[in-house]
Amino acid sequence: MGFEFERASCCESGINPKAVYDFIKKAEDNNLGIDSFMLLRGGRVVAEGCHAPYTMHSPHVLYSMSKSITAIALLYALEEGKISLDDSICKFFGEYDKKGKNEIITVRHLVTMTAGKMVGMAKNRHHKDWIKIFFNAPQLFKPGKTFLYINDNFYMLSAIISKIYGETLVDFLYPRLFAPLEIEKPVWETDDFGYAAGGWGLYMSITDVAKIMQCCANGGVWNGTQIIPKYWLSEATRFQVPTLPKGQIDVTKGYGYGFWRTSIPDSYRAYGLHGQVGYVFEKENTVLVVQTGISKDELLSRAIDEMCENLWSQPDEAYEEKLRELLASLGDKDNLPVEPRSTELEEKYSQKALKTHSSAFASMLHATMSTVMNEPSGRTDRFILSLEKNGDLHLIWKEGFDVNEINLGMNNEYEYNKVTLAGMKFTACTKAAWTTPRVLTVYVRLLEGCHVRRLVFVFDNEGRVIVRNDSFPDMPTLAVHYMDFSGFPLAEPLERLLKKHVAPAVLLLGEPNFRIR
Repeated sequence: MGFEFERASCCESGINPKAVYDFIKKAEDNNLGIDSFMLLRGGRVVAEGCHAPYTMHSPHVLYSMSKSITAIALLYALEEGKISLDDSICKFFGEYDKKGKNEIITVRHLVTMTAGKMVGMAKNRHHKDWIKIFFNAPQLFKPGKTFLYINDNFYMLSAIISKIYGETLVDFLYPRLFAPLEIEKPVWETDDFGYAAGGWGLYMSITDVAKIMQCCANGGVWNGTQIIPKYWLSEATRFQVPTLPKGQIDVTKGYGYGFWRTSIPDSYRAYGLHGQVGYVFEKENTVLVVQTGISKDELLSRAIDEMCENLWSQPDEAYEEKLRELLASLGDKDNLPVEPRSTELEEKYSQKALKTHSSAFASMLHATMSTVMNEPSGRTDRFILSLEKNGDLHLIWKEGFDVNEINLGMNNEYEYNKVTLAGMKFTACTKAAWTTPRVLTVYVRLLEGCHVRRLVFVFDNEGRVIVRNDSFPDMPTLAVHYMDFSGFPLAEPLERLLKKHVAPAVLLLGEPNFRIR
């Protein structure tokens, strides 16, 4: 058996269980989308829990939390003398810049998000040369002048490290970080050269993320051994550059090397989209890791700030058992009423190809996953419902080059299905039910993701079928969050305007309803 954290109660660890209880209760009551949660003090777990189908050991998308792991990889290269913060990117990829226009961009600029390059988040990366995309991107300002959060800065760091050492970023990190912490080699999305995405694309369980954050909290020490270089870790997690003057609170407090300073005194965090966060509270020897699927990350940040106001206050012993009961009661993420099945419609449409008018963006993958992948997804152009001999109802669909078949699970219990989307293997956790005699509602949640896809098959009396298509976190709210994160918070009237007039056009492209031909 591998490493397991020791467990302790909140009260014996100097943590107020009421503060944790209030945080979890607020998250549940306000649909903050928590998938899993772990709180540690002194290296011992004092509270943890998750919603099914997620577990404490199942890999989960990290989004931009990947940057903190890439930053740690850079710390090793710095410590080993293979690279300098003042090295030009042209030292490693000069063949992309014959005229030397990018020579003034350094490794320091990449890791502090001050390179000044503008590479769009929705840039088409499918089998493209990502290094060329970066070198050819517009230069908005002189490197080092202004903070500009660009994912590809950390892709470039990944590519540089891999070129120096001649191995993938995962292989590079395995003997230095993953193996000492007893973390199996994780999946990390790559480009056609085999370079890890760096700024995104890493999948790790909450337990494994907690190991890394706890190692950081220990000053890079694990089981008495210095795992992460102490000096460079202190540099990475302290304030290096100012960030945004306004926007959501935890992106305005400064940036280190792949880590953010936060509004809570003496703390920093690793952070990814949709609420993937790992906090280190330095003076309190406390680590918090949360994996969620939330549209507006700042709601989670506020809830954590509120929890921390009383987290280290006098423990309220009456809440220790209440907290245990609350965490034990976390149920399934998705629930459907178990209604009588419309057997007649299931038999009528079984094995019939329901061809659709689709788009390049129509995918079981959420747009925030598919747009940054190397392999294209989308163009879902047909569905097939299949009533099996044992009574199971399956859904088959074609998307890009992949054809997938999933058991829908008609008894309000998850069915676990292996699928391939955008060339990657996922586990699709599915539930379905006839919510009315002519409406079949299907939930598809990727175990490795933080999103749920909802398909509502509507069968009218004249033989027509419409498939309503949406997801959570929803695209309109995500657009509002992105503006806020980028330092352009919208006043409430503008937010309503965007959702009312702009969102329908976005949904038409990204999450179209399907009209069966």
